[in-house]
Amino acid sequence: MKKITLSLIAFSIGMIPLCGQSKRIASIDSLLNSMSFSGAVLIADSSGILLSKGYGYADIANKIKNTPATRFSMSSASKVFTGTAITYLAQQGKLKFTDTLGQYLKGFPSGDKITIHQMLTHSAGLDDFFNAKDFSYDKVKNCTDMLPFMRSLPLVYPPGDSCIYSTGDCIVLGAIIEKITGIDFQDYIRKVFIDPLGLTNTSFTPYWALDSSQRKYAIGYRKTGEAIPYNYDNGSIPLSAGGAWSSVEDLYKFDKAVFSGKVVQGKYLSKMMAKHTSAWEGSHFGYIWIINDKSIGHSGDSSGWHAMNNYYPRQGYTVIILTNSGGMDLYELGSKVEGMLF
Repeated sequence: MKKITLSLIAFSIGMIPLCGQSKRIASIDSLLNSMSFSGAVLIADSSGILLSKGYGYADIANKIKNTPATRFSMSSASKVFTGTAITYLAQQGKLKFTDTLGQYLKGFPSGDKITIHQMLTHSAGLDDFFNAKDFSYDKVKNCTDMLPFMRSLPLVYPPGDSCIYSTGDCIVLGAIIEKITGIDFQDYIRKVFIDPLGLTNTSFTPYWALDSSQRKYAIGYRKTGEAIPYNYDNGSIPLSAGGAWSSVEDLYKFDKAVFSGKVVQGKYLSKMMAKHTSAWEGSHFGYIWIINDKSIGHSGDSSGWHAMNNYYPRQGYTVIILTNSGGMDLYELGSKVEGMLF
């Protein structure tokens, strides 16, 4: 499989003429205003940020507006922290992509055959953790606490025989990070990414731990427009499979650090961004990052929030869209923005 070279994923000179670019950005802003979009959007090229703006309300009842610094639930879009963290540990020599699951964690079916590479590319055969019998977030504080549920699940298919997106892969990878580092996954991400990169609006705060005084967080609104109460999904813990909170500004900082080679370099960056699998829903898996013919990124969906974080290496553009409207079809909107921009 041909790997993406550093020259391809570097933040290169944009290919859109400046005059046309300004018109395109203005048209995108006009579209978002006309559709009463609720959320935040950031668009950037190699020269910097072209659009960074909040739309609608983070809290409708209290008339608190969304801003570029507002925190939205990223859902599965925060899985990129996991893939990048594993690659970072490999670069440090603390693990190898060919290592098996059984070298770090015991008690898994075919644990001596499942590799870290397979878990990173959703080809290990591990099932989604929420399919485990009697699954509950009670007493779960970290990824290691999730392992009894994961160990109870049979493999969906033999390791390496297929490629199916699975939350279980990321949970187990998070537990491996905890095993190697000796600290909770959330604390490790804070130590290596959040604090060094100045991601001041990124956190792994459980939604049930929030209250109405924490106005940096956007309340999620269901498809019906009903606000999701602050005790929604009581016990749900943001972990390595998703659920972290972030803003468009912070995601841009993270993306810029990743794609410029500040976080992982050389062959490790290229391997993380290579297409390792056959097509899955029109895309391919890198190391957790999802790659198609146009972009590299990850999306996330939940009851009241949706997230889209894409980098377009050919044009050198980043497009980040976060919304707290559960009824928003972010894939359709993302396609429109992409079409207008390019």
